[in-house]
Amino acid sequence: MIIIGHKDGSIEKASLSRFTQKTKGFNTHTIIGGEFAVGPDDDYIAFKTLLGSCVAIMFYDKVKKIKGMNHFLLPTTNSTNDDMKYGLYSVEAMLNEMYKLGCSKSNMQAKISGGADIMQLNMNMINSIGHRNVEFAKDFCKSEGFKIVSEHTRGEHGRLILLTDDFQTFIKVTQKSETDKKIFKEEKALQTEITKAPVIKEYVGGVDLFGADKVQVEPEMEIELF
Repeated sequence: MIIIGHKDGSIEKASLSRFTQKTKGFNTHTIIGGEFAVGPDDDYIAFKTLLGSCVAIMFYDKVKKIKGMNHFLLPTTNSTNDDMKYGLYSVEAMLNEMYKLGCSKSNMQAKISGGADIMQLNMNMINSIGHRNVEFAKDFCKSEGFKIVSEHTRGEHGRLILLTDDFQTFIKVTQKSETDKKIFKEEKALQTEITKAPVIKEYVGGVDLFGADKVQVEPEMEIELF
């Protein structure tokens, strides 16, 4: 069983029989924008998501062997609605579900990925969606006491993320034009949305890139482990 948080704010417990898509031998659940998922390693379920300027924060309790991943579109909003597309509500809702399963903050680690400048705007603009998302993720983890053990952020292309057991996290940077075009359309919509829902605060700071040896996750899919 895994727990899925939907973009409308609802949360459900999902049976493993729903997940038949295989990636690297794992049954895989795809997380779309505004969603999160939480589940134990022993269910052999991997979480996958496609990111542009959006960011995924991943948590793992190394004692309970429970992992979580979200995919948020914007850092936060002035609205009081429980809207999963905003990082603040999404990450808090995900952590609450992990705590209900017995996870302890002292045993948890974090990874972050995403925040690309997929629209090829000024990479140094602190008001870009990607920058705000990355800095929100880093600021949240720091303020809440979560150690970020790895991050793979920024750049100009989208990312396909796969989170498996033991907090192994695989990444493929999208190079195919059709994939980036799909993400680009979503980014245009986000640019409109962010002007309608300004963030409460801005986050600034540097970001380091991480990478590791390339491995084969599935045929004709070369990705990095980070």
